[in-house]
Amino acid sequence: MTLSVYYNEIDGHLYPQWLLLNATMKKEFVSYSINPPFERLHSEDFHDFMSILSVSQGALLRDPVDRTRFSIHIPTVVNDAINSGSNINSIYNASHFLIQIEELEEFLQMNVREQL
Repeated sequence: MTLSVYYNEIDGHLYPQWLLLNATMKKEFVSYSINPPFERLHSEDFHDFMSILSVSQGALLRDPVDRTRFSIHIPTVVNDAINSGSNINSIYNASHFLIQIEELEEFLQMNVREQL
């Protein structure tokens, strides 16, 4: 699976800001790995028909063996979205998860940007 990364451009330098993952709401946990290849997203790649759920650090779980793998706890994502006022139907029809790179680095205690 290719991971998508949105980069913020400042003074001609690219800084990874968001990690966009294909969402699945059918399991309690969904696992991902931070390994290349990565697809660069541009602002025009975000469309109105994309349904994106933000993932907080509280919904993330580290793999005990592989430091580049993590899981997302779907019930936590759903609860966070409901608490922020999202429509329940749009939550379960989400196409993507969005994670801030800084939060993922803090959570995994690794420099994710080196992988990107």
